[in-house]
Amino acid sequence: MAHPGEALVPDAPATIAALRSAGARFAFVHGSRAQGTDGPGSDVDGAAWFGGDDPPPWAIRGLPGEVDLLVLDQAPLELAGRVALYGLLLFDDDPGARVGWLALTRRIYLDERPRTDVARRIFFDPPHLLRRRPGARGSSWSTLNASVVCCRGSPSTGTRRWTIA
Repeated sequence: MAHPGEALVPDAPATIAALRSAGARFAFVHGSRAQGTDGPGSDVDGAAWFGGDDPPPWAIRGLPGEVDLLVLDQAPLELAGRVALYGLLLFDDDPGARVGWLALTRRIYLDERPRTDVARRIFFDPPHLLRRRPGARGSSWSTLNASVVCCRGSPSTGTRRWTIA
């Protein structure tokens, strides 16, 4: 049975064989190819789940050079969650494990996403996107999309209390 991700990988049989021989139980294609935004020089972003310890890099032999592999077993939630939501299945040798991984990863990722979005706005938005809220006292600031308030901090101790409005 052909999976949707197979058509997106130039040498799908070799990629699947290399991952299976290393012990992968299922794999996805993610990134620009899965989203349909890839260009002529785009690599293939693959993600595989092994169901245990990460295999050492030398254990995955025969993987085509254009494949950039993410090992899902120990992947950060931010990456694993995006694969779980937007990745296209490349192969599946263990449907029960895949469904369990997808359900758990999607649930945790979507539960944590509001907090990670706020943290991203606080720490990575350029300062020029922050503006003082009209009528705000102290150090109340808001971004263009959501209100993020830094309440009175103590310069002597360096502590700050962050609240989200």
